[in-house]
Amino acid sequence: MHGLTIGSFENLAEGDDGENYINYYPDDGSNDPYAKFETSELTTLLAEAIEDLPEKERLVLSLYYYEEFTMKEIGALLGVNESRVSQLHTKATLRLRGKLSKVVPDVESMLRSVAAG
Repeated sequence: MHGLTIGSFENLAEGDDGENYINYYPDDGSNDPYAKFETSELTTLLAEAIEDLPEKERLVLSLYYYEEFTMKEIGALLGVNESRVSQLHTKATLRLRGKLSKVVPDVESMLRSVAAG
């Protein structure tokens, strides 16, 4: 169906003039069951792929993306230089792309989707 927008209404209350006022909120697609399922499945695939990484690569990804450490801070923590951290990060992301591309045809789109969700 083209031109159909689903949304929700909220009754704000009766105004001073005796009129009822409502707000309409168009659906942004975030409640789509298929989109939720797909995001959940993709997150699971990504988590499993990360678990299969070598310990140091997994640690670099965790510190960089979840703890928001800089490459320099990670290097100091691991006792390696920033360049080595960058190499580990690149190696880990290439391994993940390689592994996920076997089960997800458009792995780049998937990674963007999971990151946004």
